[in-house]
Amino acid sequence: MKVKLQVDIKKLIERGDFRTLKLLLEDQDPNVVYEMIEELETSEKAIVFRLLHKDIAAEVFSKLEPDEQLELVRMLTDEEIKSIIRNMDPSDRAELFDELPADVVTKLLSFLPKSEREQTIEILNYPENSAGRLMSPYFVYVVRNMTVEEALAKVRKFGKDADTIYTIFVVEEDKTLIGTLSLEDLIFAEPDTLVDEIFTPDPPYVKTTTDQEEVAELMKRYDLNAIAVVDNDMRLVGVVIIDDIVDIIEEEATEDIHRMAGMNVTTTSYFHTSPLVFIKNRLPWLVGLLLLESVNAFIVHRYEDFLAAIPIVAAFMTTMADAGGNTGGQSSTLIIRSMALGEVELKDWWKVLLRELYVGALLGVILGITLFLRGFMISNNIIVNFSAAISLFLIIVFANVVGAMLPFFGKLLHIDPALMSGPLITTIADLGGIMIYFAIAHSMLKM
Repeated sequence: MKVKLQVDIKKLIERGDFRTLKLLLEDQDPNVVYEMIEELETSEKAIVFRLLHKDIAAEVFSKLEPDEQLELVRMLTDEEIKSIIRNMDPSDRAELFDELPADVVTKLLSFLPKSEREQTIEILNYPENSAGRLMSPYFVYVVRNMTVEEALAKVRKFGKDADTIYTIFVVEEDKTLIGTLSLEDLIFAEPDTLVDEIFTPDPPYVKTTTDQEEVAELMKRYDLNAIAVVDNDMRLVGVVIIDDIVDIIEEEATEDIHRMAGMNVTTTSYFHTSPLVFIKNRLPWLVGLLLLESVNAFIVHRYEDFLAAIPIVAAFMTTMADAGGNTGGQSSTLIIRSMALGEVELKDWWKVLLRELYVGALLGVILGITLFLRGFMISNNIIVNFSAAISLFLIIVFANVVGAMLPFFGKLLHIDPALMSGPLITTIADLGGIMIYFAIAHSMLKM
């Protein structure tokens, strides 16, 4: 049994009590070790790594931020790094090499045996964020003409090194994927039964070039713990397990949140990201949206005489802009989320348009009446209040439809729909709202 310990590792290091520290770290889960050392300085982490078992060290190392990994590579001896690199999962190793400078990668590759070096290079050659980058080559497969007894013997022989033994893949002699078999099915079948009689044919699978988001969607749809990865000839080359997909779901959610907030994606954690990186990721969007928002100045300038004649009209300007932005943001968020869950597809745009027109009209009527009544708190002019109410109705309908349609437009152009929300839709709705308001108010007040 592994016991989670609350230990002041820093004090043990300062006292030089490495024997006690090593005893405390023995048999601890890698996640627990990571939590214990997370706040340590890199030099202190290096001491801990020297005391860890090589398998635990490799797993903990893969959880560190890229800047910490690079510092440790430069701080630890070649033998210590060699031990860590050799014991890392192939996909984690490829992810590490992706983040490191070329000269460091060349050095680390030289530490690997020829077969693992070729395997790592092959993974790195797959497209970024593809199943090929995620997959593990450690899995169990059986041939359809094996008996259950032979299949179980193979599981016992290779299962210890496999990432999963609960899903066993069934292949032809040339490794063409034809089905899957659960460990439970094998255990309860008669020893002389052929695998051909009990396997499940036509399993879900992905290709090495399949996007990781699609892999996650398939595994969620079919409730899988593992999914086969095949090449263009349908030969089994790897497996993606649910542990990897949990990380991908978190990454994809983070990407969507960043894009919906109007900024480029930041892959490292907050305190491991330079302020300059945050500025670089956010500034282009802020400058672009600022320039787009400045169009409002031209609209207001066009109606300068109108505002001078009836100043009370200006009192409703912020209401119009904010209401449109809020409505558009809500609408786009609903559609983007539905797209992410697979509930709405590109072909559904027409149904969504009609639905959001209806929803926008109802919201517009309710909000328009509310604004009309509230308007008497600042103006007794019925026409001014009525023009504001009509304008708000049209703005809500406009913003609701635009917010729903922009994600479809993004998907049509093969752009992440998440980019079509947040500040972008708010800015567009603001501009549209001000234009609609002034056009309606000017027309109704006969100026």
